[in-house]
Amino acid sequence: MTDETVQPADVSRRKILLGTAAAGVALAGGIPSAMAANKSAATRKEFDGKTAFITGSARGIGFACAQVLAGNGANIVLFDIAAQIETVKYPLATVDDLANARQQIESLGVKCLAIQGDVRDRKAIENAVAKTVSTFGSLDFVVVNAGITQVGRLEMFDDASVDTVLDVNLGGAIKTIQAVTAQLRKQKRGRIILMSSVTGRAGSSVFPVYSATKWGMIGLAKSTALALGKDNITCNAVCPTIVHTKLLDNEYILKALIPQNPTWAAMSAGAKQMRHILPVGGYEPVHIGNTVRFLCSAESELISGDVFDVGAGLNAQWPA
Repeated sequence: MTDETVQPADVSRRKILLGTAAAGVALAGGIPSAMAANKSAATRKEFDGKTAFITGSARGIGFACAQVLAGNGANIVLFDIAAQIETVKYPLATVDDLANARQQIESLGVKCLAIQGDVRDRKAIENAVAKTVSTFGSLDFVVVNAGITQVGRLEMFDDASVDTVLDVNLGGAIKTIQAVTAQLRKQKRGRIILMSSVTGRAGSSVFPVYSATKWGMIGLAKSTALALGKDNITCNAVCPTIVHTKLLDNEYILKALIPQNPTWAAMSAGAKQMRHILPVGGYEPVHIGNTVRFLCSAESELISGDVFDVGAGLNAQWPA
């Protein structure tokens, strides 16, 4: 063989070796970039870039929903009356509660707006929604949670007391949905979650007006799901049972229900002994927050017009 016949083979071999070496260098140089990309993906959260608008969120279930969604990356808008209503016989959230809620949400590494407003005032909600969109660019999740209660026989309540419960619980929910619909339709996406109650699934002789509004919330959720489904907007209702919030854990409610021992411990113990219920008693609002998170997640994208009982088994005794 001559040198001429060997040389092309050597050149090809050198090219292969050089190419392999270059690829190795590129690969070595690419490792940190790949690791950084993987690390970035690992730190991304489920709701990064999303925005949740939550009514009645200075404390209780609304605040728990805000915490869970913020913990999963969502920016939060807290909308709460943060003031006392004359006909409500237990303390409502305060301005300090709202400010503290905002501080706690921001400590989770997301942005938060805290807006003091009344769900009975449609214009106030519309202004809050406009501020939400101008600040964050979108409105992805709407948690309709604002609500009040009263306890006693139906004939005990005067007109003003009845009107307040109806106007806040059901009227406020209707006005909130009216205020957010245009933006959600424009986006062609969104999740709406309405906070109903165990008393929205079964009647209550001691919470009759409240119960009526919570039955109404289920009807509203189903109607909204039908109306907005073509725009890729879902709407569902959640029914908590005995949750440890100031709506139940207050002197007015406890004295009416268990006058012999008006304490939350007694209320919770009584719940724990109910038939058809898991042995948990009154549970914490985070359990409702976790349910709301699921209804905002990709896993629930085909669930709409449904009702989710967080009844600790109480709902097992009800008709299907």
